[in-house]
Amino acid sequence: MSLGLIRMSAAIGGILIALVTVTMLPIWLVREAWSYLGEWFGWQYPYLWLPDWPLLAPLWQYPPFSLGGQSIPIPPGDLWIMWASLALMTAGILALGILTTSLPLGYRVKAVCGHPGVRLPPQHTYQRYVNGLAQQYMTGPVQVRTVPHASIMAFVMSSPRNRHVIVVSDGLFAQPPAIVQWVIAHEVGHIRFGDTQSTTLWLLAFKSIRLLDAVRLRIMNVILRLLARIPLLRLIVWPVYLVFRALSFIAWLGQSLGSLIFLAADRWVSRRMEIRADRFAVHHEGTAPGLHLFKYLVGSFEPTFDLLATHPNNIQRYEAIIQLMEDADGKETPTNAL
Repeated sequence: MSLGLIRMSAAIGGILIALVTVTMLPIWLVREAWSYLGEWFGWQYPYLWLPDWPLLAPLWQYPPFSLGGQSIPIPPGDLWIMWASLALMTAGILALGILTTSLPLGYRVKAVCGHPGVRLPPQHTYQRYVNGLAQQYMTGPVQVRTVPHASIMAFVMSSPRNRHVIVVSDGLFAQPPAIVQWVIAHEVGHIRFGDTQSTTLWLLAFKSIRLLDAVRLRIMNVILRLLARIPLLRLIVWPVYLVFRALSFIAWLGQSLGSLIFLAADRWVSRRMEIRADRFAVHHEGTAPGLHLFKYLVGSFEPTFDLLATHPNNIQRYEAIIQLMEDADGKETPTNAL
């Protein structure tokens, strides 16, 4: 199984777990309450009592008073609940995807690192270099932006419309051109192998789920406020509140579990994707810039969290390039011997 497929499978699994707890469970509970009350009343709306006052007579023309004796509709089945939940999430993903696509790339970069970045001019050496790789591998348009950070930093972002931006720090641009070009090639490698697509799906889906969760909370608050205003129903506000709190806790638990599943797979996959992107850079720019970078670089491109790190540490990446050189030398030895 490819790295991208593993990561995408983990993203879909985490999304489904979160979706079940945020939308499917509340809808299912409403359906169960609907079924219970339907059976309790024999699937017919009860006749509600009103005082025989002329002032209240018009109320008999409106629900729920006008429904007395009519049949209660049968609640939808489990399949409807599943498709309704998926439809809600899909609508959220599409709306957020359209919004994300319409946002300028500079705005998205600013949301990540606090600065929109400065786009390199089309004739800049590094932008032309990226354009050549993008054309060679048909990746779609790739911008290069710089941000005012003294540390060595580089990352890539993608949009659902196959647009990409490589963000590099001024600290990286202060390095020798060979190293800068090697790092940029590494980021193009991520685009080339589609490493950013599953992350884009994950972010859009979870934003959609959190939006649904926020709507669910708002509806719950409205229900509680309405119950508190009706004298006869005030007695059930506290039990209903406890049920809503339990649903909120289950939704939080589902989102946390879904995130944990994705992040666990993402950490394992991402470190291997970094090595693969390093190989891509070696293929285009050789081993010397990468070896120099990882030998003398102080710190890392990101904080290191051992098992949960998305990047291998510098020693591991240095050794991976050395191993790549040794493997290449081993393959060339028989040819040289001839």
